[in-house]
Amino acid sequence: MLRGLSVRPARVLAIISAIYLSVIAVYYVDQRNYLFHPSTVRVLPSSLGLEDVAEMQLRTPDGETLIAWYALPARGFPTIFYLHGNAGALAHRAGRVKLFRSQGYGLFMLAYRGFSGSTGTPSEEKIVADALMAYDRLASFTPAESDIVVYGESLGTGVAVQVAAKRKPAGLVLESPFPSAADVGAYLYPFLPVHWLLKDRFESIGYIHDVTAPLLILHGERDRIVPAYMGRKLFAAAPGPKQGYFIPDATHYTLYEHGAFEKIRGFLDRFKTRQPLPPSTITVLCPPSCMKVD
Repeated sequence: MLRGLSVRPARVLAIISAIYLSVIAVYYVDQRNYLFHPSTVRVLPSSLGLEDVAEMQLRTPDGETLIAWYALPARGFPTIFYLHGNAGALAHRAGRVKLFRSQGYGLFMLAYRGFSGSTGTPSEEKIVADALMAYDRLASFTPAESDIVVYGESLGTGVAVQVAAKRKPAGLVLESPFPSAADVGAYLYPFLPVHWLLKDRFESIGYIHDVTAPLLILHGERDRIVPAYMGRKLFAAAPGPKQGYFIPDATHYTLYEHGAFEKIRGFLDRFKTRQPLPPSTITVLCPPSCMKVD
């Protein structure tokens, strides 16, 4: 009787362990479906009222076809090389495209593999390689008087930092960035050993030291997807010149509703006049004590 009772906890522990290991195995095998949420919707920009935006197709060295939207800048205005987040389609960002175009900025918005009609399946290695290829293509036909500013949105910040570290854009804008995708995964799935399991790590913290371009970071203090302390950690590691705006009432999705675009426009307009941030610039706007890095 006593012997039977002593065995039971061990059996329960074995069952729980087996279930937990099964969950880990499922996550490991299926992890890219958790990381990437592509929409295959492919819409011509003109059908969304973007008459001055053209769809381009780029062939990759391994035979895939990538979709991109492109618009020429007004004379002397910068061109934004836009790298989107982990979900949706280019069409879902039509409002932003209209906003950028209304100010005269040029735009090159790349759709990752599996997104918006681009063929193939996404991974960090492939997305970064595609982004570098697309950047080089953009640089080859960008007007000489137009600077290129790399813009990363959420997961796209992990791509943008690597592009900025390996190329030399005029500027870098990061919206809701993180030090590493593993940090975000560990925050969202605290019951999983994400730091051990994750394949596509997007280690921005390891590349930011090689970025020499002026940097602008924007982050919402109420962000529950990528917490603001992650953006502050990356900001602290960046060599500068740099500006950071940590907006008290903004979430992951509402930065533009809380004045982010005005900060972006002020940053971009410096490239119209060829007056980028001085090398010593370190500007931070956020609530008191917000720059404490955990």
